[in-house]
Amino acid sequence: MTDIEEALALLAAPCTDERFFQRALKALALVTQCRWAAFGQLSQDRQTVNILWLCDGKQVKPGFTFPLHGSPCENLYKQQNGTHLLVARELQKAFPTFSLIRDIGAQSYQAELILDERGIALGHILVMDTLAQEENTKSREFFRLLAQRIGIEYHRLLVSRQLNLHKEMIRATRHMMSFVDHDYRYRIVSQGYEATFGLNVSEIEGKTVAELHGEDAFQIHIKPLLDRALRGETLHTQHWIYPPSPLSPMFLSVHHNPYIAENNEITGVIISAHDITALRRAETDTASER
Repeated sequence: MTDIEEALALLAAPCTDERFFQRALKALALVTQCRWAAFGQLSQDRQTVNILWLCDGKQVKPGFTFPLHGSPCENLYKQQNGTHLLVARELQKAFPTFSLIRDIGAQSYQAELILDERGIALGHILVMDTLAQEENTKSREFFRLLAQRIGIEYHRLLVSRQLNLHKEMIRATRHMMSFVDHDYRYRIVSQGYEATFGLNVSEIEGKTVAELHGEDAFQIHIKPLLDRALRGETLHTQHWIYPPSPLSPMFLSVHHNPYIAENNEITGVIISAHDITALRRAETDTASER
């Protein structure tokens, strides 16, 4: 098996968590025959580089942070054209004030920017070695393809983390909160749904809105609101719902908020509903007395 074939086999193995990035760095080190491979990002103030994952030989080590100024990574981000940078030899002479490369004995550096769909840098992948690195089509193309793949997978990881955060927030509340996807299916619901519909959370998650509320209520009242939110509109409405007997009808104040992922794609709707039945009836009684 060639280096490229072995690297592709490493990347092809199924994985939905951070182990993908560890395999990707191992593959990059294998193809380039370099000792160190890493995935890094600039800090928000663009003053430091945060190494999220580092592969040293065959071992993945904890990340670390170093100053951007005076490092080869600074040159990578400052390029006016292109996304690739190679310092083939004498790395320590080229960056005499950057102590990290001197401490580990690195003499060559190669890196590729990871860009999102708008062309904005999400981070970079890099390799370093104690020996010189020669430019070749095989490693350059693998750098490019791997940067694209990591960009996609990192975006998925960020979306998953953000959704998990919302999941924890939604489930913790006793109000009626939920996340509904493009298929009008409940993916996350709060404890408030249990009391209202007499079902456990596990029984509700995975159901469609029509299955929970009834097809007529869904088509006439709920779907139009969800469709507007899925197009990017934030809505606030008030309406009655009719949960299963023996509960009485409930008058709800409902907010529909589009859930926008990192790439500005709307992936679902977060719904927050509050029971204001008592307030509604008080207003109705006051109006009838007049």
